[in-house]
Amino acid sequence: MQSTGTVKTSADKSGDRPRRSLLRRLASVLQWTVNLIALLCLVLVFTPAGDRLGDALISVDPLTKADYIVVLGGHRERGIEAANLYREGWAPKVIASSLKQDVSELADIMEAYGVPSDDILIDGVGTRTATHPETVAQLPGVDKKNDRFIILTSSYHTSRSRACFKHGGYQHICMQIPGWRVGGRYTTGRQAGWGQRAETLTTKLYEVLAWAMYRARGWL
Repeated sequence: MQSTGTVKTSADKSGDRPRRSLLRRLASVLQWTVNLIALLCLVLVFTPAGDRLGDALISVDPLTKADYIVVLGGHRERGIEAANLYREGWAPKVIASSLKQDVSELADIMEAYGVPSDDILIDGVGTRTATHPETVAQLPGVDKKNDRFIILTSSYHTSRSRACFKHGGYQHICMQIPGWRVGGRYTTGRQAGWGQRAETLTTKLYEVLAWAMYRARGWL
């Protein structure tokens, strides 16, 4: 009986070897992946490659007159910029498009900065970038093929937003970002220091991954 038990134990150990070998290979692949990601992050932070990636994600147009200013998301600075554009006469109507819990606050901010409530349209059902074009187009009076739209969002979000609205059938769009903090309109080609690159790295990487996911799902 002892001999049989010994043979069984040896067989069990022999069966464990391929499993341990596979685990070692997986650990090695994981370590290489972590090292490559760390190297990529260092390159993007400490070289101008990070600036070039940022510029590739930014798609901002010269301002043109429009029928609507569309504010994507609930960021307060976007609401302030929308009010600035409205007061400057770039469009007679503003559309706040965000999750229901954010869109009312966004509308309140725009009212506080001078946009009459009658000139604010509320879209509180857009849940992500891919759905904003559809939910905005469902608002009364909006014609996505003939109306002109200023789409207001954050800088690294502009290129993906543009692609989604184009995919959604919008013919006349002008992409803009909040520029009031720096006292003027945004221009690309600025070279940042490593501190600023580190601060914006996660946003840039998120946008790259979002582009890949949206492509895979056919949302662009």
